[in-house]
Amino acid sequence: MCEKTRYWDTLILSVSTDSELVAKVRMMYDRSELEPGFNIPRGRSFDRDRIDLPEIVVAGSTSSGLSCRAYYSGEEGVSPGLEIELDLNVNPEMWIQIGTEEEPAYLGLEIIDMDDPIDSDEYDDDGRYDAWV
Repeated sequence: MCEKTRYWDTLILSVSTDSELVAKVRMMYDRSELEPGFNIPRGRSFDRDRIDLPEIVVAGSTSSGLSCRAYYSGEEGVSPGLEIELDLNVNPEMWIQIGTEEEPAYLGLEIIDMDDPIDSDEYDDDGRYDAWV
């Protein structure tokens, strides 16, 4: 039996203030949007006054992975930032702590193949996954 080649097509960015990572806000991005230089959080509107979000800039994208750098505003020329490497077949998801020590929050990045089943218990009354509706 030959193994199926998988390609990612969607990035899910999640922001949570819940240490259990149950309650979260999710945003989806098509791979075609994520060209080098694209600032992922700036591509959507978040309440930046409520949560101290880092800048996450796409460095490169392949059919099986995404690489980006995360840093806080003003650190671009000073700090190399955090390197994030996601690979659909090895490490498709990463969570990092953001916010402040007093009010921590969490940021998740996950690349998925939309042909794969989504592992979530967030269904509406009709049994549909309501984040996509």
